[in-house]
Amino acid sequence: MSLATLEEEAHAVQMKLGEIRSGLAQLRAVREALGKSSEHGDEVCRVTGLHEINALLTAAASDCRDSLATAQPRGPRRPEVLEQALPRDVAMLERGVRMRTLYQHTARFSAPTQAYVEKVTALGGEVRTLAEFFERLIVFDRTVAFIPDPDDQHAAVMIRNPAVVQFLIGAFDRVWLTALPFSSAYESRTEDGIVSAIQRSIARLLLHEEKDAAIARRLGISERNCRRHIAKLMQQLDARNRTHLGYLLASSGMLTPEAGADDETDPTP
Repeated sequence: MSLATLEEEAHAVQMKLGEIRSGLAQLRAVREALGKSSEHGDEVCRVTGLHEINALLTAAASDCRDSLATAQPRGPRRPEVLEQALPRDVAMLERGVRMRTLYQHTARFSAPTQAYVEKVTALGGEVRTLAEFFERLIVFDRTVAFIPDPDDQHAAVMIRNPAVVQFLIGAFDRVWLTALPFSSAYESRTEDGIVSAIQRSIARLLLHEEKDAAIARRLGISERNCRRHIAKLMQQLDARNRTHLGYLLASSGMLTPEAGADDETDPTP
């Protein structure tokens, strides 16, 4: 795939954030193509084993001097992962590295995540959340990126190819602009605005996805919570069944851009 095609995909992401998943599907094809081409040498490298991956991340963090952008989907991170990451992140922040982190909205309800965010934001880190976005991503100094291997949960791909790294950070930047500051989680005892955003995402996904498990994975929530939100939507719209709910959602105006405008302009729930 040519650089011109990458630029077109980046433009599509900017104009229609709802199509970012298809854009990153194109990126996966680019990564696979680069991996098969010997002319790129070590610009794209597959790393196997959690120990090896963590060693590379630690080395990249030690060398990082300017910026770090991370996207951590699938809901709250495990407490032991946050504990392992905190000293590394604190060291970067104390060196003056600009650190931006994206979580999904559901991470706001995790006490360990809240404690981690409180510590890093006190040192200048920036943390935002949104309902759904692309896969896990870590970019150091806009020069080296790490993404997961879709075929192996114990493997990652390290990318140094400038065109691909710029595409990734460009996608991150577009999504960052639409996310809500995590600080609002400390400013209110309720998360009505966040819950509404999650329910709108569920409503949108219900029109395209029949399985609750798939919707829950996309939003980083449990199936139980997903079904609870769906039940609330059915109650709100007085839907007789799931088919009737889909019809009512499509005609209710809930899924129009204007329905979520308040959350985007006022980040405090």
